[in-house]
Amino acid sequence: MDKDTTVIIGGGLQGLATAYCLLHKGEKVLLLERNEDVAREASFANAGMITPSHSTPWNSFSDIVQIFSGIGRKDSPMLLNLRYLPSMFFWGLRFLRNSSKSRFLRNSQHSYQLAKYSKQITKETRLKNGLSYDDAQNGTMKIFRDKSKLDQSIEITKKYSDSSIDMKILDQKGVVEVEPALADISDHLAGGILYPEDEIGDAYKFCKELENLIRTQGGRIHVNTEIKKILVYKNSINGLLTDRVEIRAKAIVLAAGSWSREILKQLKLNLPVRPVKGYSLTHQSGGLKNCPEIAILDESTHTAITPLGKRIRVTGVAEFTGLDDDIHIDRVDYLNNMLLSVYPKLYSQLTLAEGKAWCGFRPMSYDGLPYIGETKIKGLYVNVGQGHLGWTKAMGSASLLSDIMLGNKTAINPKPYLANRSL
Repeated sequence: MDKDTTVIIGGGLQGLATAYCLLHKGEKVLLLERNEDVAREASFANAGMITPSHSTPWNSFSDIVQIFSGIGRKDSPMLLNLRYLPSMFFWGLRFLRNSSKSRFLRNSQHSYQLAKYSKQITKETRLKNGLSYDDAQNGTMKIFRDKSKLDQSIEITKKYSDSSIDMKILDQKGVVEVEPALADISDHLAGGILYPEDEIGDAYKFCKELENLIRTQGGRIHVNTEIKKILVYKNSINGLLTDRVEIRAKAIVLAAGSWSREILKQLKLNLPVRPVKGYSLTHQSGGLKNCPEIAILDESTHTAITPLGKRIRVTGVAEFTGLDDDIHIDRVDYLNNMLLSVYPKLYSQLTLAEGKAWCGFRPMSYDGLPYIGETKIKGLYVNVGQGHLGWTKAMGSASLLSDIMLGNKTAINPKPYLANRSL
């Protein structure tokens, strides 16, 4: 391998987007993925929503209450496994510290700026390359069953976006006009917010489109490749050792999601990112009646329901439970019940046993912001920690990192996301 090649570790959204952006800016790239295919982890079956409008971190006061009230419960949208508590004690303290009003607002503002930029880069990439991934540009809608929650959401959104988000406040009638399939539960709704600039799309299909672009434009991708060790000499990266071969590189980008922390431990670098487990359930909807046409987020349960082509995907749950990849039937039942509570007529037509359940691990930082940039080791970069906004922030994070690496002027201020704030 040429010494002028940049090696990217991780073949999910962040890794593929980084490889694409570097390749697009004239760099030679090699992407390494441990699985048999790209995008088999957190990028495989996520909510499918590109939502700068939902840029708040998951440590608001109400989220904290839900996390602690969910201890020991399988019917809670947020769950903390007590067995995992010791390993996340210090991370958890910083997570709680960043839930203060001032820090939460500041972090939400930075999160929104990156998400907004990323949506722009995603759109440019789609249009330039003619990409297709069950995408739709008709927005998303939050629904509320409590008027105070609706008012609170409007207030915080205006604050962190400086009122720049295009949003339409809806009453019960307005919600049904946007999505007629919600008519059966309209009496239970306090209203909603339509975000017409949001988008949806299948993240896995988008990753496969990026994979094809990278390969056809001269980039290299090796799957089934395990990283054994990153080689460092005099505090500069020298290459890496895989289960197959030793590779030389001029730079290495670690974009391995929730597994990045373990790789960095070998270098005595502590990446403050923890896995937060999420579930999705995908039902086939072709030929069914009363199918929704817009992605819905139910604020009361942190549940998203997204139409993706001839499929309906229900996504939700945040479990602080380490890297336990078991799919618990109670969680699948929970998602089905959430679908029933929003779309009862659609639910009645489904064969529940045919739904495809999945779980993945969102790499979550304690302040809700990703780590993007160079570590204390020269030539070793990270692009990780996008949390529940991995799909939303992928292209923007990659574009920002590629400009940092190449010494280009960045489109947004990189300081809030720089890796050296913790590494």
